[in-house]
Amino acid sequence: MQQHNRGLLAVDKQGNRVLFLNPDTFAVEQELNAFPPRPHELLLLPQLEKAYVPIYGDGIHGDNPHPGHKVAIIDLRLRQISGFIDLSPLKGPHSGQLARDGKVYLCCETSAVVAVIDPVSDRLEKTIQLPSHNAHRLTLSPSGRKLFTENEEDASITVVDLCEAEGRIIDNILMPGPISGIAASPKHPYLVASAADAPLLYVVDRQSHRIRQRLTLPGHQQPCQVVRFSANGERLVAIGDQEPMVTLFDDLLNPLGDIHVGNKPMDGCFSEDNHSLLIANEGDGSLSLIDLLQMKVIATPQAGTGCEVLSYFRLK
Repeated sequence: MQQHNRGLLAVDKQGNRVLFLNPDTFAVEQELNAFPPRPHELLLLPQLEKAYVPIYGDGIHGDNPHPGHKVAIIDLRLRQISGFIDLSPLKGPHSGQLARDGKVYLCCETSAVVAVIDPVSDRLEKTIQLPSHNAHRLTLSPSGRKLFTENEEDASITVVDLCEAEGRIIDNILMPGPISGIAASPKHPYLVASAADAPLLYVVDRQSHRIRQRLTLPGHQQPCQVVRFSANGERLVAIGDQEPMVTLFDDLLNPLGDIHVGNKPMDGCFSEDNHSLLIANEGDGSLSLIDLLQMKVIATPQAGTGCEVLSYFRLK
């Protein structure tokens, strides 16, 4: 059997499948399609040679009539589905992250909880109740002490103290309006949330929980959705919602430029060397490969029907 130590995993939401892509050519190397409707989001756990793909349901945020209750487990070495975590009675699993305590924290939007999963045993250990049924995404402070959920239409960010065994809500930050994305800087003591009603980013202090800055996005006509930092925190990308545009910032949040991409960009991932950024365009089934030195798109390969999220990985 061929050994794959490097890879690129993509969730083709429109095709209801997961794709292993060649990280250099972006050709499809393996397709996994035995999923209930529909896979959303992606959490890579390369140290365990696995990935989690939540089965969110057949709808979208705000209109998900048949929410899912499972998380697919992908074996990154064998490139196959190794099983499912059944979160019943929890529903609507979506965004998740691995914390410093070794546990996975996963929003279950419909049930208004964060599910805490042991990724070694793939078992649900506990839940943290949230004050909102609109918690769509979460982010963690680099120290692992705090968890933040963005509560979309409720225009709030819930702050959970993870130092206590059961996880205790210590604040509910009221925002000026609805939000649609959130990411904590790996390098500086702030997090960024994208406004859902204007092309604007809010910069929130992780300690005081106060808004310290507003960043306008003059290159955008519509609000952004996903915001994502590079692993080293040197770059931030704000991805247009229903608009073929992304904006890049440096670690001090100085704007670096706007770049046109494909139809309905949804998410992206930085390369391991931080020389490039790959954007998944769900609306036309394309990827936009951005050279971060030249600040321009240098390739637009096709990949699947419409990928929502993707990420590079490396196995030992």
